[in-house]
This record gives sequence, structure tokens and C-alpha cells, in this order.
Amino acid sequence: MSPFKLAHLSLSRHRFSTMITVIAIGLSVACGGILLRLHQLSESRFSGLANGGDAVVGAKAGGIEIILGSLNGEGKFPDFLPYKLFESLRAEQAVTHGDGTVTRPSYIESIIPFVYFGKYDEYRVVGTDDTLHRHKRAGESLILTDGKWFAQSGEVVLGSAVAKDKMVRVGDSIQVHPWLGENALSSAIDLRVTGIIQPTGTQWDRTLFSSVNQAHQLFEQNFSAIANKSIWGPGVLHYFLVYLNPGGFAPLKALVNRRTVGQVVQVAEQKERLREISGVGKSVGLFVTAFVILLGGLSVCSMLVTRFEGMSLQLAVLRALGYTKNEISRWLMWEGLLLGVMGVILGAVIDSIGLPILRSLLGTALPPPDLVTSSVLDSTMIWIIAITATATSVIVPMARMSRQDTHSSLRGM
Repeated sequence: MSPFKLAHLSLSRHRFSTMITVIAIGLSVACGGILLRLHQLSESRFSGLANGGDAVVGAKAGGIEIILGSLNGEGKFPDFLPYKLFESLRAEQAVTHGDGTVTRPSYIESIIPFVYFGKYDEYRVVGTDDTLHRHKRAGESLILTDGKWFAQSGEVVLGSAVAKDKMVRVGDSIQVHPWLGENALSSAIDLRVTGIIQPTGTQWDRTLFSSVNQAHQLFEQNFSAIANKSIWGPGVLHYFLVYLNPGGFAPLKALVNRRTVGQVVQVAEQKERLREISGVGKSVGLFVTAFVILLGGLSVCSMLVTRFEGMSLQLAVLRALGYTKNEISRWLMWEGLLLGVMGVILGAVIDSIGLPILRSLLGTALPPPDLVTSSVLDSTMIWIIAITATATSVIVPMARMSRQDTHSSLRGM
């Protein structure tokens, strides 16, 4: 074979090797970046829990289920509680129980009604009142950026994420589908938007708020759909969000858990349980992510070492042509750096495309994008590791070149 054809074949192989190397680095960077960002998102799994008082009263269920159902908009359609129990607690009137016991719950600071009754596409519609809007505790009242709080049936207030996603403004009319069980009904009711809530960074941004009367009217019109769920007729709620006076949880728990069909859970306690449960998964996820990133870096380094080792003959030719060791070393360093940069760019593109797809497939396993964002720049650590690995891989051929016998290498051609 002529020297020209040999050189051409060597160049073709070099180009093919370069392309494979860039693709391999890009895939390693993309996998590492996606894993890292998924780990970061899993840490923020419950960061969007809304502020809902000191305690939540719901139907008999697990404490975490009650918290996620009320303050995180998760889970199936909840079981009902009687509205009369809520009225008694709010009015701090004497509550007469089935056993004849009379209690007076003066330990309650305020109590907020909460009932799901509709869906606006994937967003839930809650029946409540203006107590949620004007709560006196600093930082927990809902502030309107535009319009006013609903005043009657037929009106609705939107969370900021809902308004932004659906491009709805104050004065617009929206169609809400009744949600009375597993699936929303095909029929719809029209509600007029009276206000939009300032972003809170919580589940409230993804929620619509209307009146309890609106919910009860809808339940009455479609009572056959909930008749097997409610023995109290259409006058029901799903949760009571309760703000307590100091020391008020113990007597409230004794009242609700022992003498009613409801169950009260302490918000702070359940949030701590969530942190403990998710902490194990986060630790395992961090270990797996770190392990995969390490393997990816070692694989890139090993592949590049093998590639540069195969260039020993080319290095000998360059030495014979008069290039100094320093010049060849700089060339090797620049080539390794460029390979790393091209691989990082490819990996970043795959990362930016792949994570949103994977996030949509995982659904509620991760926090919603409008509550917890994830930028491709969060993968910067992976990029640094990849570029460092490519730069480090150049050290081996540089060391071998310094000990290489040029004449022996060329005689082996």
C-alpha cells in the first residue's frame, strides 16, 4: 500500500475514532447530568407543600395521606366529613356527641373549610372561604396580584401557575368539570375569574379556589354520584385546616379522633415523617448517582487512554519530522480538551431534551415543573468531571512519549 493511501486510511480511522469518542463522552455526560438533576428534584419532592395551619382534620386515613391530599393536591378523591362538625368547631359552640358528652373547643384559633369539587384540566378546584385569603398569620395569607377574592357562587380565584399556564385573566370565564370520584364528569360549569393569587412557591399556585356554597350546589345537583360516599347529604367537606392556640393540639386530637368520624394530624409532625421517609431514598439516590458519575468518568478516561495509546506510531512520525516533545504535548492536551468540550456540548443537548421527557413519564413522583425548576446548568459538576477526565487521560500518552524510542517505533512500520 502506498504511503498516501496509508496516510488516508489512518486519517479516516482517526476521524471515526474521534466521532465515537465524542458520542461516548456525550452519552456519559447526559446520563450523569440526568441522574444528578433527578436526585436534586427528588430532594425537593415535598418542597411545594402549602401552608395549611397547625393541624388538618380529614376522614380516617394515614397521616401522610391526609397531608398530601390536602396540602399537596395528591391522591384519589378523599372521603367526606360532615359540614355540621366544621360549623360547630368554627363557632366554638358546644358539641354534643353520641355518648352524650359535650365539649367546647376554645383551643382553636381559626378553622378553614376545604373540599374538592371540580377539575380544570389537571388542576383541582377547592371550595373554601375568605378565611384562607385573609389569615392573620404573617406570610400565610394569600395575596392577590389582580382582582378580588370570590364573593359568591359562580366565581373563582386562580393560583398563579394556573393563570400562567392557561393564559387566563380576571374577568374571563372558564369551564370546570365536576370531580366527584375517580374521574371528572364530562359535563361542565362556568365560573368567572375574579382574582389571581400572587405566586407562593407552593401547591396553592396550582389550585383554583371557589366557595363552599358552589361545591355544595354541585354536590346537590349530582348527589347520585356521591350518595354511596356521604351519609350526610351534599353538606360535606374533605378537610378542615386548623390554626391552634398554644397547647391546642392534644385536646383537638382527643375530641376529633375519639368522638367523631374524623382524624386530626399535626402538620409539622407529618412533614418530619415525610423528610425521614424520603431521606433514605435520597441517600440511596445520591450513592447511585455518585457511583454512575465515577464510572462514567473512569470509562471516558480509559477510552481516551486507549485511543491515545494507539497513536504511538503517529507520535513517533511527528517526532521524526522535527516536532518537540513540548509541542506534541500541547497538541495532545488541546485534543483531549476539545474532545471533552465537544462531548459535554453533546451531553448537555441530550440532557436538556431527555430530562423533561423523563420527568413527564415519572409524573407525581417528582414535583411539578412550575413549582420546582431544573436547569441544564445544574449539571455543571458533571461537565467539569468529564473535561477533567479527558484532560487527565492525556497524561498517560504524554508520559509514554517522553520514554519513547522514535527510531525503534519507526522501524516497526
